[in-house]
Amino acid sequence: MSKNLRTRVLLGAMMFFQYAAWGAWAPVLGATLGSETGIFKAPGAAIGAIFGILWLACIVVPFVGGQLVDRKVPGQIFMGVAGIVCAGSAYVMSSQTQVGDMIGGLIPVSGLGLWLVVWSIAFAPTIGIGNSITLHHLSQEEGSTEAEREKAFSIIRTMGTIGWVVVAFAVMWAKENLKSIPVSEMTISTGAAVLWAIASFLVPHTPPKTDAPDPWAFMKAFELFKKVPGFTAFILISLVASAEFQFFYTLSGQFLGSLGVPESQIAPYKATSQIAEVISLAVLLPIAIRKFGMRTTLVIGTLAWALRYFIFATKLVTPVVLSLSLHGVGFAFVFVTSYFYIDRVAPKDIRGSAQSMFTLVTLGVGNYLGSILSGKLQDGFTTVVNGANVVNWPMIFIVPAVLTLLSAIGFQLFFKEPKITEGEEIKLAH
Repeated sequence: MSKNLRTRVLLGAMMFFQYAAWGAWAPVLGATLGSETGIFKAPGAAIGAIFGILWLACIVVPFVGGQLVDRKVPGQIFMGVAGIVCAGSAYVMSSQTQVGDMIGGLIPVSGLGLWLVVWSIAFAPTIGIGNSITLHHLSQEEGSTEAEREKAFSIIRTMGTIGWVVVAFAVMWAKENLKSIPVSEMTISTGAAVLWAIASFLVPHTPPKTDAPDPWAFMKAFELFKKVPGFTAFILISLVASAEFQFFYTLSGQFLGSLGVPESQIAPYKATSQIAEVISLAVLLPIAIRKFGMRTTLVIGTLAWALRYFIFATKLVTPVVLSLSLHGVGFAFVFVTSYFYIDRVAPKDIRGSAQSMFTLVTLGVGNYLGSILSGKLQDGFTTVVNGANVVNWPMIFIVPAVLTLLSAIGFQLFFKEPKITEGEEIKLAH
């Protein structure tokens, strides 16, 4: 095996187990916490706060982690240590029986929530750092063209999505076949995180940059609000669209359970959205952008999300299950197209900072607000009937359905299609 191939395999393994450690619990934890027959029996607001922890960490922590990797700590060491911390905290969470007390109902200080804070602080910076490490090593390859390196990055990053899908079936198998040994999603996450740490430590040395960027370069990205027509509208619409994103992550597990989907099968059902994401990125997105342009692609993506939520509101099992794939289509068409848009309108010297600012607004602020809102709406539309909680799911899902419909209208009315210089091509790198 050549040196370049060995490095690519290790980077792919690092991505695979990194996202498997996350994907082991994210699709099903809401159902576990909210189950009427489970040990937690958590209300919607508590579940929303739990899911908001990672996004709150995405607002605060990545800047610090990025600076450490840029200036002080080798990238593979940071990833390996993060994997160990995630493994340890997931192992502790696997034995917790209480969500825990929260400050202001938002910040956990005990129980499962406290250890998820630890997990999130370790994991949040690695979302960007994993991409940075991969790009660094691909740039060091001799004899490969830029197009070959971009294709390699796409394959390596897609291994993360595949890890998310594969671990969903591992969770299902464990819950259905290891009933004599209590195995939770956090148990599976522990194992995945251990393998993530091992794979990270095996990645070749990734030194801190000797020409690390100005730590305040991030602030220059805010100049785009003044200099790029329509940029303010784009960011505001993206904030609203990303907030509705969390209704799917936070509530869909419980919702599927209420429709009769066995708990062990929730993760595989939801994995169809990641499969659709891969297909959309590889086939549909390049065609849509080339044929329709960015604005129409954004509109199609947000309408896919709106349609999914309107279908959720019908509570018809077969259409609901089929509509899960619309999540992956929407993610590819909205988020990835947004990354291309920012790369197009931002000057070269602040493109990285502009992407970081967009991530902060969407994956950070938008997802956090969406997590909190979805949990509070669940409580608001829950009533007690004959001693059991009954959730009015149609009323809950009408809210994100309308939000995404308004976002689609907003993109159509206010999004300014960026100019394409002669000969310029859109380069897909997921």
